[in-house]
Amino acid sequence: MLPLQSASGRAPRLAPPSRVAIEIGDRALAAQLAAELALTPGLALVRAGERPDLVVTDRRDAPAGHRTLLIGDVAERVSGAGVSVLTSAEPRLIVAAAMLLAAGYRLEADGGKHPEAPHAASSSALTARERQVAELLVEGASNKVIARRLEISVHTAKFHVGAVLEKLGAVNRSDAVAIALRDGLVAL
Repeated sequence: MLPLQSASGRAPRLAPPSRVAIEIGDRALAAQLAAELALTPGLALVRAGERPDLVVTDRRDAPAGHRTLLIGDVAERVSGAGVSVLTSAEPRLIVAAAMLLAAGYRLEADGGKHPEAPHAASSSALTARERQVAELLVEGASNKVIARRLEISVHTAKFHVGAVLEKLGAVNRSDAVAIALRDGLVAL
């Protein structure tokens, strides 16, 4: 197998993963998050001495100057630049939220209101296969991984990904993940 090369003949430079710091009092949850992060492309645990790109914490007095994902049952909403709130303590959902934050999105509480957006999709808008593809997109799966997991060709996987993006009104895979999670089309 030949190494991937750019037009200049050199191997292309991949973007470094977003560095995530975990500052959580519950050691079991912190360990689960660390394990999930280790398996998630595009995210990595921050090393000693490095500045994190994102801090996942359950403390209300989170350090300023970082994008922050505040998790857990938060009685009062915390606001501030770069602070997103997620009431779940489910490791896979936290990692999915971290992926969205690393892609430049921000999570905001909606106060229980769900206004119908023009591009909002219902779960009936996606076929059963498209829901499977959307679930794999949330996991960060590539077209090749989707094809393997669903036992279909890569071409068919690309077709299904395109259909999911179109039906959700998404501009890219990250946007599709955000819409699917926001609208509850995918259960974690």
